[in-house]
Order: sequence, then C-alpha cells, then structure tokens
Amino acid sequence: MAQQQHLVGNSHQGEASRVVPERPLLIVLEGIDLSGRTTQVQHLHDWLLAQRYLVTTTAWRSSPLISDILAQALAGPPLKPLTYSLLFSADHIDRTQRVIKPAMARGEIVLADRYTYTAFARDAARGLDSTWVHNLYRYTVPPDVVFYLHISPEEAVKRRLSLQQQREDTVQKHGKHEKHGKASNKKAARDIKGQKETPVLQPQLLTREALESFRDFEMKMYSEYQQMQQQYGFTVIEGDQSIGQVQTILRRAVMRLLLGV
Repeated sequence: MAQQQHLVGNSHQGEASRVVPERPLLIVLEGIDLSGRTTQVQHLHDWLLAQRYLVTTTAWRSSPLISDILAQALAGPPLKPLTYSLLFSADHIDRTQRVIKPAMARGEIVLADRYTYTAFARDAARGLDSTWVHNLYRYTVPPDVVFYLHISPEEAVKRRLSLQQQREDTVQKHGKHEKHGKASNKKAARDIKGQKETPVLQPQLLTREALESFRDFEMKMYSEYQQMQQQYGFTVIEGDQSIGQVQTILRRAVMRLLLGV
C-alpha cells in the first residue's frame, strides 16, 4: 500500500510548501573510495528538491567541530589507527546530534554520503577489533536503506590515476597562464624592487609505492564491504556504469521507498 504524503509550509526552502512522506527516511550511499557516492548524493538531493521533498544531506568528515582537526590529522604525519577511529566517531556523533536526528524529527529525508559502514570497513582495514568499533557506533540511527556502489579496487586505482592526470593538466594550464601574464608585464615587474615570483604549486605525484599502498587499502576495504553486503542487506548498484545510469537506478529505488511499494 502506498504511503500517504502531505504538504507543509517551508519558506526557508524558497517555496510555499514541500512534500513530506508519512515517515522520515535515512538513505545511505556507501562504497570504497572513488565509487561515485558524493556525485550521486548531490544529484539525488537536487532531484528530490525538484520533486518538492524536504531533504537534508550529511557527509562523512563534515562536522564543524571535528572536520578541521581531521583535515590537519590527515595532512600531517600518520596517526595511530585508534586515534583516527575516535576522531571519525566524534565526527559521526556530532552530525547525528546536530543534523541527522533534528532533520528526521522534522520529517525530512536525510541523504548520507557514507555512514557507519565506512568506519567499519576502514577501521577493520587498519587492524582494529571489529566488535570494539561497532560498539563505538551503538548510538547511531539505523538507516532505511543502504545503497552500495560497487566498484573493484582496480577500478578505484584507475579513477585515482585519472584524477591525478586531470590535476596535473589543470596545474600545467595554470602555469602557462601565469607565465604568459608575467611575460606581458615584465617591465612593470622589474620596477617593483624585491618582488619574487610565486612558484606554481605542483601536484603531488603518485609514486609506485603510494599507488600500491592505496590499492592494498582499497582491497582490504573491499573485502569488508563484501561481507557487510550480506550482513546488512545492502542494495547493490554497479558503480562502473555511467553517472546517469546509476542515478536512474537510485531514483527508481528511492521513489519505490517513498511510495511504500
């Protein structure tokens, strides 16, 4: 039987009313690195807004209290796996209290770009005890559905290399633009005493060792996700399809969920 839906006033969304399903929904997208989660969440968010639904998004490592600390930790010398685990858990706790629970209390659809399963996979890949890690997230809100965007570790490496090439091309174009600009203003630049040229930042190249490390970590995460797929009943979508194809599958599944069919 299809669920009933009703309209509510919602001026902050920029329209007189939005559609609210009979019950709030927590929809999670998971997958190994570069599986396309963030892109699909954004497209799904835009589509739901176009359908006039109340929708909120939340992303892994986005807590305003923790995100800066995590960014500094990831940019600096490697921390102990336990430290990473506790920081990511704090991020999830804060977003649960500040974003997820309030949005669901308002009857909204919540789209999560990664959820506790990311922690389960990453912490296990780093060698932490799974039972201990699961206990860290005992307070979490159970999702209504988990869409697992399945790609192989080899595909993740391929996409990583493609991104690296794009960044290199962007930097090279930027460098050429800067060089041309400096040449055209060479005389003016000489008139400024003590002025130094700002070096163009070069992208960090992936060494063979770094690439192998990335692949090994994705392999471990992949193995964990394959186990969780059965344990938690993930809805599996092949992530090596086009963005449009994956989005079409997601929209159909979400609409069935909204209509209760």
